[in-house]
Amino acid sequence: MRKCLVTGDVYSSPELIRFVCAPSGQIMPDVAAKLPGRGCWVHADREVLEKAIEKKLLIRFGDLAFSGKLQKDINRPDADNKVKSFVPEDLLEQVEVLLKRRCLEYLGLANRAGLLVIGFEKVRSALKSGKTNVLIAASDGADNGRNKICQGLDNLKVFDMFCRDDLSKVTGRENSVHIGVLPGGLRKSLLREMVRYEQSRKKVIN
Repeated sequence: MRKCLVTGDVYSSPELIRFVCAPSGQIMPDVAAKLPGRGCWVHADREVLEKAIEKKLLIRFGDLAFSGKLQKDINRPDADNKVKSFVPEDLLEQVEVLLKRRCLEYLGLANRAGLLVIGFEKVRSALKSGKTNVLIAASDGADNGRNKICQGLDNLKVFDMFCRDDLSKVTGRENSVHIGVLPGGLRKSLLREMVRYEQSRKKVIN
């Protein structure tokens, strides 16, 4: 469990995004939570991430990381000179790119593990029979196709953040528009990453 730097609320770490401060002072997203050094955590929500930047909370975190003993621990020749932390202009875009990449990597793993059902009829059958309640629909797929595949079904979780080219590359099948995710060991991790990406990406207004 970790506390969000912005809201002060406590979440499980998969619901948050970790940020670290590089030796140069640049604030960097650490979506895998594996980079060394002191980090801070922000809830994976676009509005919260924007507030972290607008209120300069990430910069305050970075300045703290470079103050006093923490700065000297960096083992730099100029460690006694104050390093100014900074947030790159494209930080939120970096977060989106990294989270999207993780989602597609997990989708590839799920595909190799046989956990994906691909194609309108097969996915519709899996949804109707209750084998899965998770649908990944290409963002550039036809609306009527999505409506038909979901017709009469309740409690579905639908993700539509990926275009058909992305999904086709992951599955190795052309024109992958509808994908169902079956239960299995990777499903929990995949859904976790897709929720983080869905909540953190910039909302597209049609």
